[in-house]
Amino acid sequence: MSGAIKALDHQPFLYHDCFSIFPHRLMRPILLLALLSLSARADLVITEVMSSSAHTKPATGTGLNGDWWELTNTGTSAVSLDGYYWNDNDGVTPSYFPSGISIAPNQSIIILEDPLGTQVGSWKIAWGLSASTTVLSSFLFPVTIAGSQKFSGLGGPGDSVILFNPIGTVVAEVKFGAAVAGRSFVYHEDSTPIYNQTSTSGRNGAYSSTVSPADVGSPGKEKIHFTTLPLRYAAGSYSYTLNAVRPGFTPPTLTATSIPSFLSLSTSSTGTATITNNRPLTIADAANHYIAITATSAGVSTIHEFVLSILNTSPSIILNEYNAVGAANYLNGGTATVDDDGGAASQDTYFGRALGNGGNWAEFVITGNGSASTIDLRGWKIEIGQNLGNGFQVLDTITLSQNVNWQTVPTGTILTIIAKDSSAGGRNTQFGIRNNRSTTGDTWTNLYIGDTTYTTYTSLATNGYSIAAGTVTGIDINNDGTQFRIRNSSNQNVYGPVGEGVAPLDGLSSREVFELEGHPTTSVTPLMRSSSTEQGYDDGASESTFGSPNNWLDGTTPRTQNFLPFRLTAFITWTASFSLTGNNALASADPDADGRSNLQEYAFGGDPTVKDANFPNGSLNVGTNLSWTHARRNNDASLIFTYQVSTDLNQWTTISPSSQATVAHPTKANFGNTTVQFPKNTATNAKQFFRASTNEP
Repeated sequence: MSGAIKALDHQPFLYHDCFSIFPHRLMRPILLLALLSLSARADLVITEVMSSSAHTKPATGTGLNGDWWELTNTGTSAVSLDGYYWNDNDGVTPSYFPSGISIAPNQSIIILEDPLGTQVGSWKIAWGLSASTTVLSSFLFPVTIAGSQKFSGLGGPGDSVILFNPIGTVVAEVKFGAAVAGRSFVYHEDSTPIYNQTSTSGRNGAYSSTVSPADVGSPGKEKIHFTTLPLRYAAGSYSYTLNAVRPGFTPPTLTATSIPSFLSLSTSSTGTATITNNRPLTIADAANHYIAITATSAGVSTIHEFVLSILNTSPSIILNEYNAVGAANYLNGGTATVDDDGGAASQDTYFGRALGNGGNWAEFVITGNGSASTIDLRGWKIEIGQNLGNGFQVLDTITLSQNVNWQTVPTGTILTIIAKDSSAGGRNTQFGIRNNRSTTGDTWTNLYIGDTTYTTYTSLATNGYSIAAGTVTGIDINNDGTQFRIRNSSNQNVYGPVGEGVAPLDGLSSREVFELEGHPTTSVTPLMRSSSTEQGYDDGASESTFGSPNNWLDGTTPRTQNFLPFRLTAFITWTASFSLTGNNALASADPDADGRSNLQEYAFGGDPTVKDANFPNGSLNVGTNLSWTHARRNNDASLIFTYQVSTDLNQWTTISPSSQATVAHPTKANFGNTTVQFPKNTATNAKQFFRASTNEP
């Protein structure tokens, strides 16, 4: 943003958007079971919701077939629920917890819709639960506070459960879509949805109730279940130790039902097992892999299943930022003139202060091999999607065309993509809007998604979005768990999935942007989360820098991304003149295998594509002093030449010439013939060896 960088007290769920399903998304089966689990990084997590019971309604009351939800304390201390309240619509007609209720560490309690207070016993019998599982009847919830209610019915077509602490801050929330009758929505204790999102008997601790028609769920912690959170992402290596228990029975035996060939399972007799990679993970493994581990105890089993995403460890492109500001909101909320915290109005570096902050846009950085070079992006795909429990699912695919402009995209390029053109308040496609390659190292290129000169568009069914009359519809980049994945022309997964739900898991509001608070390098991974001690992705960034390097606060110190590794130096220009690309263009590379690096060839007059004579060469004259004349580049002020002397070619000592002089080289442009003099060792049979070196420019 322009002007001063402002720190915000971040309360990610103090305000909320209403739940909605957009009409064009109803065509997508993934959202027919849509859910998004959000929490506020507290110890209390909503871990299950039954919004459409299949149980037959009893003659009196509704408890046996009433809606219910489960609250779990994942922390190490008990939490008193005095003053806490919940609702399904952001605080409207809240339901206050009865006084004196406390939830112990590792405890789960059930809140049951039971207006007459008569069905808790029958409900617990139906689920085979003992007195050790706390079930709170809605009958106990007071209505003495104006506007309160005992239980807010949960809508089968889609709804939410939101838990507030006594001062009105959201501490846990889940949003869910249309229910399957008799099957609960289930969430892990990190608030992420289970595989397939809803309960299936015999999987993830779920089982069937004993009444007919039966419900399927996993209320409480009395039945066989896994106690560990699935480790769903890996970069380079993988090691996940998992544990299962069946209270009152011998520890379960764990077996691998489905794992990819590059993983192995080792088990113990205590209900634990470890999954590890049995070979190095490569870009060929970068994909979604289904994992299923079965726990069995005394004839009862359950399957722990999840999707493992292997990440590429050397990305040539990374996500840098995306906009989650809602169309009706300003960046950091508030009005046109002030943020919602009363501070000065925040602005994007390009859009300024605008409702929606430019709309649906995202920003990437081309990192290549980590230095100044170019990359061919023709045919690459930018995928936009979500992970609703079954791994990354693609909603939109933006395919870059075969246009020649994509053939040599410089590293250090900030590539923005946007769903609106300039006439609609966005920006048209333009390459090289800003070109700082020779100074700070960054450039800026913008792609208007509807520009079919630079994208390959087929249809709504193929791409997930529509282009009609020059207008793009169907691209949704927002605060509902948006993630990205980049594939190259060989369909390899170059980067991602990355975004909310990977790191961090949640917390992005509709008044913020998601950004990398760190420098863009090939070592950035989707798992890096920004903290007080680490650089990484931030779910609630108050800055917005469309097309420019990101800004952030490191404590109280303002930081800006460093693009200098991508700066186009004279050395890079020289390697390009020999058509060296990729790793062959590195300073340390030796593409002609003559024993000298590109840097040595550059500094002392060699050809990196020809296995030629050793440099530096020249003449050595012995007199009162030793005089060495050799070729040395003289048109790059960043080169610093040093000399060393040795008597045995093992131990080298830096030495300064007693004199040096340079004249024009007779055959090499941009080189001089430099003569350096050193004191001569006058001892009998003395040996002296000299060598020259230079720094990497």
